[in-house]
Amino acid sequence: MRPSARVVVFVSLCSFVVFAEGAREGVVPAPVTPAAAGPSLPAPEVMPPRLKAFPLERKVDDARVERVLASLDTRARAAQVLLAYPQIDKTGPVHVGGVIFLSTMLRNTSKAKERIDAARARAVVPPFFAVDMEGGRSNRLSSVKALREMPSAREMALLPDDEVQAWGKKVGSTMRWLGLNLNLAPVLDVAPSGHMERNGRSYSGDPAVVVAKARAYSRGLLSEGVVPIGKHFPGYGDIDGDSDHHLVTCEWPKARVLAEVKAFTDAAPELGGVMLANVAYAAFDGRPAILSPSLVALVHERDWLAVTDDIAIQVLADAIEGTPEDVLKQAFLAGNDIILTTAPPDWDRGIDPIGVLVRLAEDDPKAMKRLEESTRRVLRLKDRMGLLDGR
Repeated sequence: MRPSARVVVFVSLCSFVVFAEGAREGVVPAPVTPAAAGPSLPAPEVMPPRLKAFPLERKVDDARVERVLASLDTRARAAQVLLAYPQIDKTGPVHVGGVIFLSTMLRNTSKAKERIDAARARAVVPPFFAVDMEGGRSNRLSSVKALREMPSAREMALLPDDEVQAWGKKVGSTMRWLGLNLNLAPVLDVAPSGHMERNGRSYSGDPAVVVAKARAYSRGLLSEGVVPIGKHFPGYGDIDGDSDHHLVTCEWPKARVLAEVKAFTDAAPELGGVMLANVAYAAFDGRPAILSPSLVALVHERDWLAVTDDIAIQVLADAIEGTPEDVLKQAFLAGNDIILTTAPPDWDRGIDPIGVLVRLAEDDPKAMKRLEESTRRVLRLKDRMGLLDGR
């Protein structure tokens, strides 16, 4: 996930180009509100579920998870593995497993809170409401006074752990108030140089510093009930290239890749999952990590969700010489549990991601089994967060 002041972003799922201020990594579709979508739903008088402090320490209620899983048909299960830009329809049910909020949607926090509350009230299963909140130039909540001067990861590396944890707590408290419950951070890339060092998103080139600061920041988030997702697995390291704009292939030997993974495993107690990189690793399939079954399998060796980076970038379709639909299918079949797309799931000018996954599962028993496995992992994390309480 990368910040920028003004970037040209490519929309593979949407097949057009837009210009966006304060864009997050990948694609920021321009807001689309056709007349057919109807009027906005007034914000309901609902309170968000009370997030549980340190949710990763909670035991999963397996019986409840299986009960909820059994209640979901194939389409509802396919929806649970999608983390998407808010749907265009502001009155219909929210089926997706998660909704991603970008900085442009968070400039007016009162309106953002109303929007999140409205989506929650219409949700079939309580969603993840996610943001990538790292700090520095990647500060999606800079409109909040208490977070306006939040340092970058590189700057936080110079602070004591308790101060880094305090920043995590501030972020978590603000997210909890808004109704956001999943942070696509911290960055666990060990970067002595290269792209992640230059943009200040990596804490350090020293693995011990990266792990210490990432864990401290994550503890602050967790104390407010917000779950961290570490990135960019298996590690960007000192790679000198931007995988959002061209295919970056890393020639590290397998041992080096596994050495980069150690930062993630050392931070395991504070992570609910990891986001895989769009970088290709020659020693592991030679495909972007999100499309690599062997790298996703490494994620599942831990009790983690495997989350893709944004699939809505043209680079990925070009890398496999395919279509946006091919990227979606391959990301799912590689084993990812949550597929992130910065495109509305109900946009008639894009693909129907839920429908694609349903057809894939119905045509292939192995894909159907895969869908059940990923939906179960999603529900298990939601149960630990308290999102399934009372079901």
